[in-house]
Amino acid sequence: MKKTTYILLLLLLPLLGFSQVDTVFNQIDHLNRMQGHWKKFYKNGKVAYKGFFKDDKPRGEFTRYHENGVMSAKLHFSQCGDTAQATLYNTLGREVAKGKYLKKQKHGVWDYFNARSQKVFSEEYNLGQKHGKFIIYYPTGEIFEQVLWQNDKKSGATTQFYLNGQIKSLIFYEDGTEHGPVRLYYPDGEKRLEGKYAHGLKDDAWKFYDGHGKLVKQVTYIKGIAENHDELVEQETKELDELLRNVGKYQDPDFEDFVGGQRY
Repeated sequence: MKKTTYILLLLLLPLLGFSQVDTVFNQIDHLNRMQGHWKKFYKNGKVAYKGFFKDDKPRGEFTRYHENGVMSAKLHFSQCGDTAQATLYNTLGREVAKGKYLKKQKHGVWDYFNARSQKVFSEEYNLGQKHGKFIIYYPTGEIFEQVLWQNDKKSGATTQFYLNGQIKSLIFYEDGTEHGPVRLYYPDGEKRLEGKYAHGLKDDAWKFYDGHGKLVKQVTYIKGIAENHDELVEQETKELDELLRNVGKYQDPDFEDFVGGQRY
């Protein structure tokens, strides 16, 4: 009896072994489409990414890693493979961004975080183009700047705020160019400057005020050229130009940085 049991175990061992074989990775079908579980490695042997594909599109959870082995992105793809909810991480494993991709392009609201996990800015996208609000926050959570975008161009009001909530500056854009009224304010809400742009050029009367609301200077512009110019106007112009150069400028992560190209 014991001998018979022993022989049966010997016969079953190969079958038990085959039932525990690891998942087969990196399969391509007869149409050269990625199918099933995929895993790729860096030259240093660390995993670059792993995920599941059907008909060349990722499905379910997809994970990508930095070369040091730390996860760089966790994405959850829809059943059709076109939409992914994503969380992105830096090389230390800290969460830096969160949002959605649609057809490999940013879509909807994206939030970005600093080393203390505080939201530093957020932006809205429509299929990879900035469309909607771009908001930068103070470390304490109050809004520092809000820029309105339409089809990847600034359009409408761009507003900066002091920490106390008072408006610091108000500039209007049309099709990506300054166009419309300009207002600068002191922290207590008193007007500091008022003027306007016409298709990117200063136009008409620009008025400068002291901290008590008194008009101290007025300059008239014709197609960007001032009729009368002095040091006060030059200083104000430098500050305004600096403000314009920094409006809504943040470098944010790109989909390809975390997921890669056609073969991921």
